[in-house]
Amino acid sequence: MAYLTQPDYVKYVCSCGQLKPITSLYFCRHCLKIRCGFCICHEVDSHHCANCLENMPSSEARLKKNRCSSCFDCPSCFHTLSTRATMAQQRQAQDPAGGDAKVENKQPKKMYYLSCFNCRWTSRDVGIPDQSVASGGWPERTNPFLSRYNQLLDYYKAIAQQEKQEKLERERKKFAIRGKYITLTDKTGLTGAMARNIAGLPSSESGSSAAIANFTPSQASEEVEELPDDIYTKEVNLKQITSMPQRLAAPEWQPALVARLHPLAKLLSIKRSQRCRACDHNLTKPEYNPGSIKFKIELLAYYHVPEVKIISYETIKPGEKSALLLKLTNPTAHEMQLRLLQPADVPPVEEKEEPRSIEKSLEKSLNLEKDTSYRSIYRTADVSSSCVVVTPATTLTLAQRDDAAEYDDDSQHDTSDIILWRKSNKLALRLEVQTDSAAQSGAPARAALALEYSYRNTVPPAAPAPNHHTLYATLVLDLGTVG
Repeated sequence: MAYLTQPDYVKYVCSCGQLKPITSLYFCRHCLKIRCGFCICHEVDSHHCANCLENMPSSEARLKKNRCSSCFDCPSCFHTLSTRATMAQQRQAQDPAGGDAKVENKQPKKMYYLSCFNCRWTSRDVGIPDQSVASGGWPERTNPFLSRYNQLLDYYKAIAQQEKQEKLERERKKFAIRGKYITLTDKTGLTGAMARNIAGLPSSESGSSAAIANFTPSQASEEVEELPDDIYTKEVNLKQITSMPQRLAAPEWQPALVARLHPLAKLLSIKRSQRCRACDHNLTKPEYNPGSIKFKIELLAYYHVPEVKIISYETIKPGEKSALLLKLTNPTAHEMQLRLLQPADVPPVEEKEEPRSIEKSLEKSLNLEKDTSYRSIYRTADVSSSCVVVTPATTLTLAQRDDAAEYDDDSQHDTSDIILWRKSNKLALRLEVQTDSAAQSGAPARAALALEYSYRNTVPPAAPAPNHHTLYATLVLDLGTVG
């Protein structure tokens, strides 16, 4: 017998055909579908530093290049650097009159430096002077090629803006709608560039044209700096040479020697919300406070779809039946009716795509709005298996979830041949697995199973609709290998 507690041995079939464990799936209460990470769109809500928990808007994070100004990472091992304090004795100064007398020493001053508690790297190792303040004030290096970087950035921004304008003009000429004005510019003929000229503002097209005209392309040089004479004879000390991750951590500098490593500004973390691509409703939405780990909306499949776990199973042999023990859990706060089916018995899903007119598509393209339309790509999931679970014809009843019942050690034992034990919202089943006689020894033993369960939707619908639904979920059991 093999006891399995990892959730990856039971994988659910997403609505797009992916096989994922239940801990990696979401459940949309509006379209009643199971969604995976590829069926949702991600939106950035806020930026914050994971070390100091400083929250900043997106515009400020963009100006700071998505890095914190007061927290640093170790350039050697990439752990967070800590600020250490030390007492520094000030230097003695000579007498202003020019004699040999000395001015009395002042009291020691507290100075601060950066230190790594993991690899013992300090900012003193590379010659960075100590600072008189604990936060901020650390010297920043200026890249000698910064002006060239900015010139290239402006050039590519101008090209992107120009291509965007050309695409909009082609769309306007392609869809000529008579008698219908989608935007105010179509009715008056006043474009955005003309409005800026009338108001006396600089035109964006003229700025992009100037950036393209003033751009100086790079030219290749035939003169290449020669290598030193002792490059092949000089002894290499690996302790003084940086590794590839250390160089790529600072792409602007790429230091080759350890003595040139400088503290790395800590990258900002984000809090993101996730939306269903089909109905555009939120699936997860965290709290705005960076110090909070709670969610305003958290529609995980673990809280809505019945969970299936493998308790134990016998060795799978070709052409024989093996015992299989499964545990079913009802995560919802309502009683659930559940049946075990074969994947072929699940009715096909009919997807209805919302018809979109040419006027609606043109309106979204001209107004530069985000197009939230999503055309689902449904593919058949790989549920091919060499084992078949013998499903009973009875309907099982799972009680609602009760947090207080978790501390009750008394379990109810039923006299049924299928139910092994029952406790609160959990149920253990005794099933049989029939293995194909043509299965080869050592081949993966997989069994496909389908669940038909009742679900009560607690979201108030916009239109009168039933709250009770019958949903289906297909899952694949990994039973090791054929013996």
